[in-house]
Amino acid sequence: MRVGIIGFGNMGSAFAQGLRDVVSEVLVYDKDETKREQALSLGFGTAKSIEFLLPCDFLLLAVKPKDVQEVLLGLKGKLKGEVLVSVVAGLSIEKILQFVGQDVKVIRTMPNLNVKVKMGAIAFCSTENIPNRVKEKFVDIFSSCGKLYEIEERLIDAFTALAGSGPAFVFKFIQGLSMAGVMEGFSYPVALDIVLQTLRGSCELLLKEGGHPEEWISRVASPSGTTIEGLKVLEERAFIGTILECVRQTSQKAKKL
Repeated sequence: MRVGIIGFGNMGSAFAQGLRDVVSEVLVYDKDETKREQALSLGFGTAKSIEFLLPCDFLLLAVKPKDVQEVLLGLKGKLKGEVLVSVVAGLSIEKILQFVGQDVKVIRTMPNLNVKVKMGAIAFCSTENIPNRVKEKFVDIFSSCGKLYEIEERLIDAFTALAGSGPAFVFKFIQGLSMAGVMEGFSYPVALDIVLQTLRGSCELLLKEGGHPEEWISRVASPSGTTIEGLKVLEERAFIGTILECVRQTSQKAKKL
């Protein structure tokens, strides 16, 4: 199984490192020589042109939106059996096919930054000309970078808001809790460590034990206790409403890309 990667930025390099242990070869191209040298230093084969990535089983498109048209037009007529996998935000399957040809096999994905630690949330949708066995192989190898969700393309923008931008919202929450810890007397490193352990444990608890988040909230919040006082403040400040509006506006922005 051979994977070619066009672009060695944040996403390209993250996928390269996630895939290296599950495929026979990962070959990288980037127009920036510094990026190619970086890939080489990490043990990846590099190519001086996109053509040298072919033939391959999956060709991962991980370039900046401004470079997409040039790259895709350069691929027109050159893709035979390869499946083109795009991680470019805002780039629809229809748009890709306009550039490379209507018969090309395309998988559109929306990953988040957590693929860097092989814990990404990755949505995907595909053209109808991809055989099930090929789609299964895609899921099999790309699962090394996180959990995959096959969704309708119309939901990609919503997924972008929820999971693509989600880590930034989570980091903001982590920062807020950590600063609250500092306000109460902890040093920042200790407060951050406490918050990270609390989040990690809470996620594991929900994943392993199941149930609805509200059920676990009720178990933590004792009658007339400390937790319910804090929850009261969150309710008064429209905590959930703020999150809903945050994701809604992020999704609307994604639709305009």
